[in-house]
Amino acid sequence: MKNKALVLIVVFFLILVTVPVISMIRSDQPLSEAERRPLMQWMSISQYKQIHHGADSSDYLSYLETYLLDQFPFRDTFRSINAIGRIRALRQKDYNRFYQLNGHLAKLDPLLHQQVVERALALFNQVSAEIFNGRGQQVFALIPDKNVFLAGPGNYPHYSYERMFDLIASRLSGDIQLLPLLEDLSLEAYYRTDPHWDQTKINLVASRILEALGHDGSGAESYQTSIGLEDYLGTYAGQAGIPVKPDRLSRLTSPTLEALILHDPITGEQTGVYQKDRLEGIDPYDFFMGGAKPLLVLDNPTQDNGLQLVVFRDSFGSSLIPLLSAGYSQVIVIDLRYISMQAVSGLVDLDPGADVLHLYSTSVLNSPGAFMN
Repeated sequence: MKNKALVLIVVFFLILVTVPVISMIRSDQPLSEAERRPLMQWMSISQYKQIHHGADSSDYLSYLETYLLDQFPFRDTFRSINAIGRIRALRQKDYNRFYQLNGHLAKLDPLLHQQVVERALALFNQVSAEIFNGRGQQVFALIPDKNVFLAGPGNYPHYSYERMFDLIASRLSGDIQLLPLLEDLSLEAYYRTDPHWDQTKINLVASRILEALGHDGSGAESYQTSIGLEDYLGTYAGQAGIPVKPDRLSRLTSPTLEALILHDPITGEQTGVYQKDRLEGIDPYDFFMGGAKPLLVLDNPTQDNGLQLVVFRDSFGSSLIPLLSAGYSQVIVIDLRYISMQAVSGLVDLDPGADVLHLYSTSVLNSPGAFMN
């Protein structure tokens, strides 16, 4: 008994000494690949006060606590151990707002923020009225997040898709057709480890949107499936710290998709819609159209009808938009979370008679401060 107690004391002492020593020797890590976020970097109290005007010693101590937690050695390992202990041993239903059900990870989003949604819709209505003259089709497609399929069966709190849909219907301009996507999707259409949908499982969604835009399926084509990444761990896998089986990240291919030219008017970069180098980056989902970009132009050399589609989107659009491109000579892709319409107008030529698609997930619409203006 004494020997066991002695061993525990020695182990505890070694941990107590080793962790601070490793922390001092090891240089600060710039980011957490698991959580997809930058980590707090060291600042002296004088440096901190130079950046944070009016800050006092208590503010610095608060920063220091965050810094030490961010730079703690073996941090990701301890996060996983903590998550497993709370979920499996203590039977907590969620950990840091993440939960696991039916093999899927999801993040709690229990409250519908009506004023937040209304402000976003006011912005969309303003853009529609000021820029587009109504000659083209205008569609708003509402993407359900995974909570719509998981929260109810798991007894987790979440607002209903129908409630948000009705709110949008009551505030959206009459010139814009509201298109529900719930009936075209199921839980299997989404990655297990990530909030996004799997491109290989949204053909029906693409066809429905093209039909609403007046193409009646004429823009659709046959696709082949190609594997991009065998062991894909999405954003939720890293943020939650809960062990989960990896996904497979695959893409659709066709002559049109391979011919598309993606141009970034801000950086001048020109690529294809699939960017293989991103598969080795911090977020492999950026493989689709380079991830989060304020403004992109997608040219389709296989289509000479002269039609332009303008898509206002969030990250779900990265994998869907290429599937809509067959019906258009050009697609303008705008993310109002990162750029204002005033800046857009100085970088690209928008056709007032273009078709317009607002493509947003319920989670982004419900996020306070998501949009720039």
